[in-house]
Amino acid sequence: MDDASDQVAPNPVFSRDLAVLIGVLAELEGSLMGSDDMTHLVDRLCHRFAREGLLDPGADERAFRQALNDLNHRLRYGLGEYPELPPPIPVVDLT
Repeated sequence: MDDASDQVAPNPVFSRDLAVLIGVLAELEGSLMGSDDMTHLVDRLCHRFAREGLLDPGADERAFRQALNDLNHRLRYGLGEYPELPPPIPVVDLT
């Protein structure tokens, strides 16, 4: 079967983005198996992003949302949704 989803992505993906995404999926899976609340999950994900250099240690919630948004767009670039790596798109300030 020739499925487009089985094709190699047209653009390279940064290894640290993949490392963070793998960590995000592992954290989500672990949370689904336990009784974690969202605060604990966000703290663990922030730690993962910081460990991979995508977020400063101790960053606030807005910076974490920005890091998630930036990762999303880099992965979309990797899938070929953008002709070139897009610049960061600022997230809304919720304060």
